[in-house]
Amino acid sequence: MSTELWRQDVMKLQTYVPGKSIEEVKKQFGLSEITRLASNENPYGPSPKAVAAMQAAAAESHLYPESTSAELRAMLGEQYGVDSAQILISNGADNVLMLIGQAYINAGDEVVYCVPTFPVYRTSTVMMGAVPVEIPLTGDHKFDLDRILGSINERTKLVYICNPNNPTGTIVGDGELESFLRKVPSHVVVVLDEAYVEFVELRDYRKGIEFIKKGYNVISVHTFSKLYGLAAARIGYAIAPPEVLAPLLAVREPFPVSRMAVAAAIASLEDTEYRDFILASNRDGLKYLQREMTALGFDVPDSYSNFLFADTKREAAPIVESLLRAGFIVRPCKGWGYPNHIRVTVGSPEQNERFIAALAEIVTGQA
Repeated sequence: MSTELWRQDVMKLQTYVPGKSIEEVKKQFGLSEITRLASNENPYGPSPKAVAAMQAAAAESHLYPESTSAELRAMLGEQYGVDSAQILISNGADNVLMLIGQAYINAGDEVVYCVPTFPVYRTSTVMMGAVPVEIPLTGDHKFDLDRILGSINERTKLVYICNPNNPTGTIVGDGELESFLRKVPSHVVVVLDEAYVEFVELRDYRKGIEFIKKGYNVISVHTFSKLYGLAAARIGYAIAPPEVLAPLLAVREPFPVSRMAVAAAIASLEDTEYRDFILASNRDGLKYLQREMTALGFDVPDSYSNFLFADTKREAAPIVESLLRAGFIVRPCKGWGYPNHIRVTVGSPEQNERFIAALAEIVTGQA
């Protein structure tokens, strides 16, 4: 089929390239065991209670799901201290972000964010015929709020802030963020992508929900993929005032989330003991990997997520290739403009130790 039939804006899109799959690497290198530390997945998987809930819900697969996910929204509303009408459930956080673009962006609008960051911001902008305004991160890999403010004009519709940011794991502090929000004009909606925010354990750190409660024009976006290990289930949500969510509901599909996914999300929220175990394991894993990779000569800044953004101090591609041959998948960052960097997901203690042993052997061999 000729591309002349394509919608013109689709021609401007860059196809999202995910990290290498376990199956692909096994086949390529003839390996039987692979450890993927590239996609920021929970190394332990979902709560056993979530798995049981999915299995039970599968018996009702012949029935359409309850379209509003009322029970899950009620639980989240209680957790955040808001009415359930302020919560929208959909098919993963990336789908929520696409809905925001469909609901708010007109052709010719401008959408501002920093790069590198999650690529869906650009995709949703370009798909709607709008103009992405991309600003480099600061020298310490954070969103440059001052330059974002300086780029806002009468054509600006949305501002995206990924906090913590992917792929760098950095955050903008809540004080910086509130100072920024005070200055954003009323015709601009600020989208806080908080896919990794549960991993931020700073004392008294205020998350997006607090700014929503204070009346700022903010949409907070979350996922069950990371902390709760439900990446394959595809379930995420947005928090905002009902009038802000109204156009998202208008463009969202009628049954966006499966019965199994909703059941798993509810069970995950109930299993606080498992959640706390995951957070503690991630905290220890971050410290271990940062310490050991620094000892190998890498520059590894603090991360507030479940991954590390490491400067290898050399071309990273040979390291990535050698790790693949050793059975470890990490994310090269050349596509984000960082040819010397890799992104490494925190694994289980055993996975982390095996990874460091393999990395040490590779780095020593290249020295």
